[in-house]
Order: sequence, then structure tokens, then C-alpha cells
Amino acid sequence: MLLLERASELLEENRLREAEFMFKQVLKQNPKNGKALFGLGRICMRLEQYDNAIYYLKRACEHLPKMLDPLYALADAFVAVGSPVDAKTVLEYTLSVARHNAQAHYHLGQFYLDYGFIDNARNVFEAGLACPHSGITVFMIHELIKLTEGDKLNEYLALLDTLDADLENPRLHIVTHYAKANAYEKLANIDAAFSHYQQANTAQHALCDFHTSAMQPFFDYLKRSFNEAYFAKPADKVKATFTPVFIVGLPRTGSTLLEQMLIQHSQVGSMGESTVISDDIVPYLSMRNEAPFPDCTKTLSTSMLDHCRNLYVDEIKRHRVAEEAVINKLPANFQNIGLIYKMFPDARFIHMTREFMPNAWSVYSNHFAEDEPYFCSLQEYQLYSDMTDDVMAHFKAMLPRNIHTMSYEKLLEEPEREIRKALNFMYQKYEPECMEFYKSHKVVSTLSKAQVRKPLNTAPLVNWKKFEAQITKELASPDSP
Repeated sequence: MLLLERASELLEENRLREAEFMFKQVLKQNPKNGKALFGLGRICMRLEQYDNAIYYLKRACEHLPKMLDPLYALADAFVAVGSPVDAKTVLEYTLSVARHNAQAHYHLGQFYLDYGFIDNARNVFEAGLACPHSGITVFMIHELIKLTEGDKLNEYLALLDTLDADLENPRLHIVTHYAKANAYEKLANIDAAFSHYQQANTAQHALCDFHTSAMQPFFDYLKRSFNEAYFAKPADKVKATFTPVFIVGLPRTGSTLLEQMLIQHSQVGSMGESTVISDDIVPYLSMRNEAPFPDCTKTLSTSMLDHCRNLYVDEIKRHRVAEEAVINKLPANFQNIGLIYKMFPDARFIHMTREFMPNAWSVYSNHFAEDEPYFCSLQEYQLYSDMTDDVMAHFKAMLPRNIHTMSYEKLLEEPEREIRKALNFMYQKYEPECMEFYKSHKVVSTLSKAQVRKPLNTAPLVNWKKFEAQITKELASPDSP
């Protein structure tokens, strides 16, 4: 038992190899030890060894029949290997044996949302409200409010009022404020809605440990590092079997919508918001050149770049993308354009833009889990927007042929024309299936997961206007965070 406890401690400390050794020692003594099997499954998940994870987690579920966490982990592993049908089977089974567990409802409901089964998600979340209430209940109500119209919203508001008094976790209070704000907005109580949006953002901003202004020196140095001299150096001649496509820019500018439209094309696939550049490639270069980013890009040998390309290709394989054009839609990759160009000189960058006021409001009125100050302050977001635009203008001057700018407004107003232009930029011919994106059940895990399951409409262009006076006042306020 002491060996198992120590292995669990090492896993929590992320000392994975030591934990793996100890869990395997436990299994030598007892091959049916469910907790050791679960521990090895969790290690494989962190190491992205998903086939091995499935093996261990299946066995863990057999020997831990009363525990739900191994089932949730097994479902995640099936999603990771591109087997959503198996994940659905696991989560539906979990709910069948845990009908009174709110978390079981939440996990299955989120799965349905991610894959576009909106009615199923709504029904599962609604049933989950009958379970004993806990913090997860708040998250289910938040999702239900986003999926609901009409008088039912008042019932959810009343339930939130009841729950709010018992909540101690400040993050649950933040989600509660967002949920109430969404409900009041739908009920056309604009003052109440803005008040709760404001309280949610103020509370989350208090959890941030830096200000957006602290990022300015980094962005300035980024431009100085990736200068004309950097791009003037001859690039490697790369014969890639795919076209790397990066959708970059600010959050809430339509990147998910664009991605979902493009991947209906027979020769376009996506690896989602992959962080392989920042999580794997930049650390490798930092280690090799003993320098942080972007200094680590100043000396890039062919062997280094080959290794970076292999890391990127491995990530594509992990996502099981086999199409000719491969999208990475992580907006923050605009910071990595200089490095990406050296890896893939023919990379395509689609820069999504949106008018500032509706974009800022879309960020302010949505709950981002990350404690980034520009997500929860209109003034800080204005600064972040200005800095991002400045960096993109710099890269567009350096790489005019590699960067295509697309307006969110134009995408909504003239979708076929804009998609044709984007596909042409990606060396692909137009296919009409791109206009039927909302019928797809391909996975979407961003904040737009429900929105992209509906046909295009121009409501996002004007919805923000009912808050225009409050937004303007907030931007001008000297007391704003």
C-alpha cells in the first residue's frame, strides 16, 4: 500500500517515469490492482500514448467498478484516438450506472455538445439538475441557459440564486455571474445582464497575476527579432506532403466558423487548436540553442528544422489527419509566424479580423477558463488587440504572399465568395459542401461549439449594439482594471 501511495504522489508531482516504475512494481505483486492500472493509464494519457492508455484504463475500469474517474479517462482516450463512438458508449454506460451523479450527466452532455447533438445535450443537462446539487450543477445551468430561450430562463435564474448562497469557490461565483448575465441578456434586461458580466469579469481579473501591458516588450522584441534580415536568409527547400494552414489572430473573430466550413472540403483536415509549436518545438529549440524564444530561432540549422518538422508531422499523425491541407487554428500562433515560416516556407496563414467593438464584447461576454487579463477587461483587451494588430502588420509586410486576411463580417455577408478565396489561397478548389458545415457532427470544443451547428446569420454583427453605451463607458473609465 505504501508503494501505491508513493506512486500516486509522484504522479501528482508529474514525475511520470518514477511513478510508472512504482505502479508496475505494484502490478507485479497484484496484476489486478485497479488503482495501479488507473495510474498507468493516466501516465499514458499525459505522455499522449493513447493506445496504451486505453489498454490500462479498460483494465482499471474492470477492477474499479464503483469508480467513475477511470471511465471518464477512458472516454477521453477514445476521443484522442478518433473513436468518438466508443467514447459515447463509455459515457452513456457511465450515466446508466450513475443516474444520480451530476458529473456523469455533465460529461455526457459536454460530449454531445462537442459533436453537435444539441438536443441530446440539453436533455442530459436538464436531467442532471435533478441530481444532488454541487458545483458542477452551476456549469450545467450555464450550458442550459446558452441553449434555451423563453420563460424557462427564469427557472434557471431562480435555481442559480438558490445555489449561489452555498457556493464558496470564487470560480463558481464567476460562472454563476456569466450564466445570469446570459439569461438576463436573452430576457432583454440589459442593465442586469451588463451588471453580471461586469461582476464576472472583475472577479476573474482579480485572479490574474499580470497586466497586458507587461506583454508589450515581448511583442516589440518579436518584431525586432523577425526582421528583414531574418527573412532574407535563404529558407530550406521543403517538399512537404501537405500544406500547413494556420488560422491566426484575436479570439472570437470567427476562427472556429472558418475551420468548420473549410474542413467540409474533401482535401482539408484540422488538428484543432494544437499547441505543438509552443509546447514541443519551441522548448526543443530553447534547449538546443540555450536561449528563450525568440532568441532560440536566431540559429536554425537544417538538422534542427528537420527535427521541428518531424515533431509537427508527429502531431498531425496523432490527430489522424490525412488530407492535403492541414489546419492549425490556435489564434496565438501569430506569435510564431517567423519560426513557422522557417519550418514550412510554403505555409499558409489566414488572419481573421473583426471590428473591435463587437469583437471586444464577444470576448467580454464569454467565459474563458484561463486567467488572462485581456479576456476579462475591455481596456486590457483593447491593448492586446492593438498589439496583435501591430505584430500582424509587421509579418504581413515581411511575408505578403503567405498571409491572407479575412474579415469575419465579410465571411457572414458573403460566405461562398470568402470561402472560395480562402480555398484558392490553400491551393484547393471550391466544394459546395463547405456551405453545409452546420450539418456536420465533427468535433468542436471551443466556445462556439453550439453556434457553429446553426446556419449562418448576421446577428453577431449587431447583437453587441444593445450594450454599446456600457461598453463605451467601460472603455473610457479610469477605474476599470
